[in-house]
This record gives sequence, C-alpha cells and structure tokens, in this order.
Amino acid sequence: METLTIQKLFDAKNRKFEIPAYQRSYSWGKEQIMQFIEDLKNASNKYYLGHFLFEQPNENTLQIIDGQQRLTTCVIFFSSMYNELSNRKQQGEVIVVDLDDIKDYYIRDIRKQTQKFRTVEYDNNFFVDEVINQKKNAQEPSTLSQKHIREAKTLFDEEFAKIPTETLEQWYNLVQNATITQFVVSDKAEAAQIFAFQNDRGKALSKLDKIKSYFMLQVYLLSGNDDLINENIKYLESEFETIYQRIVMVDEKEDEVLNHYWRAISGKGFYSDDVVDGVKTAIANQLEKIDWIKDFVAGISQAFETVYKVKQSKYSYITDLFYLNNMALAYPFFIKADRCKASENTFNRMARFLENITFRSLLRGGRADVESRFNCILNNLNIKDDKSLNDSINWMIDRIKNDWWWGYWSDNEMIRCVDSGWFYKNRVDNYLLWKYELYLCNENHPMPHKVKFSDLIHNESIEHIAPQTPTNGNPVANGYGEYEGNDGIVSGDWLNCVGNLMLISQSHNSSIGNKPFADKLASYGKDNLLNQQKEIIDFVENKDNPIWNRAAIEKRHNKIKDAVKDIWNLETI
Repeated sequence: METLTIQKLFDAKNRKFEIPAYQRSYSWGKEQIMQFIEDLKNASNKYYLGHFLFEQPNENTLQIIDGQQRLTTCVIFFSSMYNELSNRKQQGEVIVVDLDDIKDYYIRDIRKQTQKFRTVEYDNNFFVDEVINQKKNAQEPSTLSQKHIREAKTLFDEEFAKIPTETLEQWYNLVQNATITQFVVSDKAEAAQIFAFQNDRGKALSKLDKIKSYFMLQVYLLSGNDDLINENIKYLESEFETIYQRIVMVDEKEDEVLNHYWRAISGKGFYSDDVVDGVKTAIANQLEKIDWIKDFVAGISQAFETVYKVKQSKYSYITDLFYLNNMALAYPFFIKADRCKASENTFNRMARFLENITFRSLLRGGRADVESRFNCILNNLNIKDDKSLNDSINWMIDRIKNDWWWGYWSDNEMIRCVDSGWFYKNRVDNYLLWKYELYLCNENHPMPHKVKFSDLIHNESIEHIAPQTPTNGNPVANGYGEYEGNDGIVSGDWLNCVGNLMLISQSHNSSIGNKPFADKLASYGKDNLLNQQKEIIDFVENKDNPIWNRAAIEKRHNKIKDAVKDIWNLETI
C-alpha cells in the first residue's frame, strides 16, 4: 500500500483511468457533493480522500475497483474549477493557479489531446460532452448516472461562482494535494479479495454491492486454482456489467429490486429474512456453491430486466397496478413469471389478476393480510412453466370464490364495501370512479386506457352531488330530497355512498360548491369529457323539475355496483 497525493496519482505520463463496465456507474447525489464542498470549507491545510483500489491491466491504465465515486467527483471538481478560473482570467483577474496544469493533469493530455479519465462506457460520451469538453448544449441525460453527473457539475459551478478567487485556489490546492492511499493489483482475483473487505467512504454500500463483494470473495476462496478463479470472476463481472447497465435504466431503487427477487426465489416469500443474511445462509447450505452464486447473479440480472419490462409496459392492468401503488406485492410474481418463461398472454393475465385482488384488498381497507395468502403461491406451488403459472392463477381465483380463508376478497365482500354508506374517502374511491368512467366510455374496457388515471386525478376531486351542507339549509328548496327522516339522504347513509359521488375538476367543484341541484345539473358535462357527469340527468325521475333524492342516488348506486361486478369479474380473467 502506497501513500501519495491526487496530483501524484495523475502525474504519471500516459496514465489513463478507467471504470470497468462491471462496476457501478456514478451515483453521488446532492448530499454527497455538498458534503465534499463542506469538507473543503472546514479543511485547514490538509485533506484526506481515502483509500483507492486499482487493477492494472497494462503499464498505462489503472482500472478503478474501489473509489470510483470519489475519483469521478474529483475530475468533475477540476473541470468546474478550470471553467470558473478561466472565466475570471478572461475578465482581467490575476489567477495564480496554472490553468494548463489543471487541464493537463486531470482533464485532457495536452500533448495527445486524449481523455485522462473514462467513466463506464454507456455514460462516457455524455461525460465527455458535459465534463471534459463542457459543451454549452450538451445532450440530455439518458440514464440516472448521467443525471448525477450533470447535477454534480451544476452544484460545483453554482458554488464556485459565489466563492472568492483566493478561496477557490485554496480549494484547488487542497484537492490536488489531498492525501490518499492506493493499492494496485495486477489480477482480478486479488482485486476481488481486497474489495470484499472494503467500503466506499463517500456513500454506504448498497445491499447489492455487499452481495457482489461477498460473491467475489466466495469465488476466490472456493474456486481452487488461479485459472478457475479468474474464469469465475470474469463470469460475475460480465453479469454485473449487465446489472449496472439495467440499474441506470430503471427508476427503481436497486435494493428494492433485489428484495423483490429474493422474495420470489427464497422460499419465504414476503416474510424473507434480510437479503444479505439470507444469501449467506443459503450459500452455506449449498453443495455446489459457485453454481448457486452464478445462478443467483444471472437471476438478479433477469429481475432488473423484468422490472424494466414492467415499467415500459403499456398494458392497462400493469399501469393500473402502479396507480394502486402496490408493486411490492406484484413484482415478485412478475419476476417468478419471467423465470418460468411465461408467455406474454400469461404474464398479462397475472397482471390482471393482481390488479383485481389489489383493488379488492384496498377497497376493504387492507385489514386482512393479503400477503400471507399469496405466500403459499409464491413459495409452495410449483410454478415452473407457462401452464403451471396459469394453473396457479386458476387456483387463486377458485380460492377467492370458494375458500373462507380467502373470503375477505370475495365478490360478496367487494360489493359489501361498495355498498357502504361511508364510501367517501375510501383509499380507492377516485380509482373506482375513474374505472367507472372508462366503463362508460367503452363497456369492453378500452386497452390502452383513453383517459389516464394520473392525468385525471391530478385535476379532479370528488363531488357530492347532494352537498354535505345545502346553501340555505333547506335541501328541498334547493332541489334535493329530504336529508332526514325515513327516506333521508343523511339519515339513510346515502350522502357519502358511491351513488352520490362523482369525479369533477377542482375548479368546477369550487365554482358550483353547494348550489341548487338545477344549477349543478346545468354545469355537469358542459365542456367536459366525463360521461359520469353527463349521465346524472338519466337518474332523475322528473326531467322538467329535477330533484336529486334518495331514489336517484340509489338508482345510480345500483348501476355503479353492477359496473363494479363487471369490471372486476373474476370469470373474465
């Protein structure tokens, strides 16, 4: 192990730095960048940047095995520093720092005009435009890591613009003279062994990183000879290269995807142990440990591909699952479906079933533990191919219809919840009314949806057709039925039932407030695409003297109940 400075590290002629493809891409966010800047503000004359591990495949190249986040940040720092000081020099300020040195050491080799530092391949062109060449109209980020690169560059630019030149030059000297330790190895096996015992100082290792380093160590210890060690490590590197490429394409936390995968394969489902501890225990119980590790890593890679496929899907029931915000239940099943090579039809059928059971569960208020029922499917049934997955879906539908343990989500229970006089503010009240709107648009349930839930709900609120408080306190005078008494809207629990609720724009809702029913009715459907507003007149007995009473509410209530039975009909899955 050698102690040196950042300047000394970059000083060697012809030296190039690369981040190999099997390492993760740039992941530092605002928190880490601002901490980096805060460290500089608080430093006096010395600054320590930690330990770096390099693999040296040839005389002039160092591949960064550990420390790539810090080193990438340093290069971005120097690029922003060069840009800010150059601008100030052009404006007539005296700059003590040698600007050519900044560029030559850390950005481009002046003699050859070659890039000194390369990030992972799929981000490197963006890195060149954004950091090396500092193009004014650089390409837009296409990966999460590219967004992090731009954010870091922007944060440094903004902070440097506020700092006096003397302080900037002090910061430059602090970073270039920052003390580091480095360990350079010449083969992958030794690099894997050392990395397994190290953490990245700037940002805590994710569970995926911990599993990766643990696997590298196990391969090193179990492979037996150097040739086999290098062969197995190259296999893991190749798989992790694919994994990291997929991570930056997926807007999902990597450890969440890892958890979904572990629930799908662990045998404990939704009640799995912590994935890191669980993996270590599982390896200990395997006879062919290296084969198990390879299969596990290949499975993680496939899991990220599944998540990407789901996120890109235009199939309406998959989109609905995102709206219902219950992907933690769905993803392990999707991952299991892909592992058994399910057809697109079966995959989509699984999505439709999951949307159905999720709606029923949320409608009921989540008081029953749906995960415990699903665990027996996730773990115990032998889902190994397309047919067995379809059989499992059939089995679950049969349980919902015939087994008391699944009875919380039966048709009777679903309708009982819809029938409630206090349906208003149910977690899925607006979702149900949105699906009802689609039902009115096309009773065959349009695919893909013509009206997106996210767009609709962004501007919509729920209207009480019979208002919670009539304008002058006299409902009948305002065109509403009796609120109290045997047939009362309030006394009979009809005020907050689904028959009296309707989607309406927030501005529209505010404008009509609790006005007389005739005024409301005149505004419903005017310059509006929502059919559930336009049809309100159909439930009124006397069109010439419209009254919104219990009979009208009950009539609409029953129509919506029938629609719910049709929309979430188990027989059509």
